[in-house]
Amino acid sequence: MACMVTSTPMFWVGGTPGSGKSTIVRQVARELDLALHPVDAYTYAHLERLGPLGPALDDVLALGSVAAADEFERTSALRLPTVMDDVRAAQVPGVPTLVEGPQLRPGGEATWSPIGSIWLITTAERTRTARLNRLVAGEDAARLRVEALVERDQLIGARLRSAALDAGSAVVEVPTDVDWDCVLAAVREAVNTATASFARLRPGRELSLRRRHENAVVHRQIVAHERHIGANLPAFPYACVCGRGGCTDTTPATSAEFEACA
Repeated sequence: MACMVTSTPMFWVGGTPGSGKSTIVRQVARELDLALHPVDAYTYAHLERLGPLGPALDDVLALGSVAAADEFERTSALRLPTVMDDVRAAQVPGVPTLVEGPQLRPGGEATWSPIGSIWLITTAERTRTARLNRLVAGEDAARLRVEALVERDQLIGARLRSAALDAGSAVVEVPTDVDWDCVLAAVREAVNTATASFARLRPGRELSLRRRHENAVVHRQIVAHERHIGANLPAFPYACVCGRGGCTDTTPATSAEFEACA
């Protein structure tokens, strides 16, 4: 049985693709000087450490949306102890970490004890648009599976909504025609309330080092994905590492530009 992570304060932000989780959590973490841990930024690192956790994605999608959703939830649960190991390894003592990713499940809260959580659920249209917008040249196979993924994601979202409401956790519905300021405000309020009694990253060296760590994690993921698809990804908004409290500035850079400046 996994041990409860009681010594690492975490706030979980989960939900469906296209709901704005990643962008919003980056913003909130930087505004509030909290640590950030995007689960998707460890995808290739986890593959190296854990190996394949199930059949190939296309084989799973061919079984239909129910089987695909079941498999996603199964592999997410298998990854979660490794996610928590990563959070612990990188934690700044006493400072909450915002853990973000579609792999998080309301049922996992009983084991891992986050100090709070919020779940962002969106429509099929917004998920479809987000998935298509992320594609670049060289991802032809990914383009072909978009519709199957959208069907799977909608089922996952329905399950998330039900589980979160049953657990009394906050749910934010993200419509197709979304007001992002409202979604940002809802997440900011939930995070601020849950973390109010905890320390923040100290301006200066501590804050700068943590943002450098987060940039390096994302960079490794981008480089691995570029190698996998054989194409370059667009510039990513890397966090400013000035160490100034509340700094939300970013430096958009391609992987090559980031390495040149590192």
